[in-house]
Amino acid sequence: MYESFNQHKNGAEYLTSPLFDSYGIPHMFSTKNGGVSEGVFSSLNMSFGNGEMRDSRENVEENHRIAAEALGSLYEDLARTKQTHSNTVKIVESKDKGRVITKDKDGTGVDGLVTEESDILLCVRMADCVPVLLYDTKHEVCAAVHSGWRGTLGEITSKAVDLMKESFGTEPSSLIAAIGPSAKSCCYEVGEEIYSAFVAQNCVYEKAFDWRDGKLFLSVGELVKLQLLFLGVTDDKISISPLCTICNPELFFSHRRQGSARGTMAAFIKKRK
Repeated sequence: MYESFNQHKNGAEYLTSPLFDSYGIPHMFSTKNGGVSEGVFSSLNMSFGNGEMRDSRENVEENHRIAAEALGSLYEDLARTKQTHSNTVKIVESKDKGRVITKDKDGTGVDGLVTEESDILLCVRMADCVPVLLYDTKHEVCAAVHSGWRGTLGEITSKAVDLMKESFGTEPSSLIAAIGPSAKSCCYEVGEEIYSAFVAQNCVYEKAFDWRDGKLFLSVGELVKLQLLFLGVTDDKISISPLCTICNPELFFSHRRQGSARGTMAAFIKKRK
């Protein structure tokens, strides 16, 4: 279900899902505002940058600290990934706190994190890709997933749910999901090869695409929603922000709009007390 996310100013300026708020789950989808970075990274930037322009380590760490403290956590509680648009999901433990998890044991990148431990704050980054937060309300397990179109084609959110089920007994009936702001079909133009790849996998994915004036547009968040529905999660347990990162420059960084000279947002979640 689409719903207007709640806006907060608590050091960081961020959004939360009304569904997750109703369950008392500590989480956030950061905006670009409320941090210490300057210039193209102004101001709540969560990444050093991939282009010629780079933000300082001190700024990025302080921005993470601001976000963590808004959720009642410490910077040292964070567990993050060096994202590679993979479909790999990893369970993290207390020993992983304060680390940037770069590779799984088989050498692949990691784009999703799962934990049952209460002292860990999970974090994934995005700047148009889809941030997906998952919570098992029965077994008290949470997950954070970075799902761009490549990860979505690789069904990374489904893999996160499978890992939660195999490791902690998660069932669809106890699972809720929050899909944060991302590039939407109002703005996100893609090539026909992406359409063909998804529709070849499942013809139902056609619902996430929109043809306009001979051009093809995509909402990756809709694809993630469909994957969750396939798993048996009901629509009323899937909270989706209607906000597009491309056409809301006052709130979000956007790779499609700005290229590499930009900052990056993040999504955070931890186990409720």
